[in-house]
Amino acid sequence: MSYDVAAIPNFKRELKKLAKKFPSLKKDFTELIESLQEDPKQGI
Repeated sequence: MSYDVAAIPNFKRELKKLAKKFPSLKKDFTELIESLQEDPKQGI
C-alpha cells in the first residue's frame, strides 16, 4: 500500500517562515516525509 503526504497551503507558508530561522528544517522535513512513505505506521 502506498501513501502520499500532502501539506496544506497554510502549513507550507509557515514552514517557509520557520525555515528562515532554522535552515536545517527543510532537510529534516524532507527526511520525515521519506521516512513516513517507507513506514507510515511508525511513531506514536
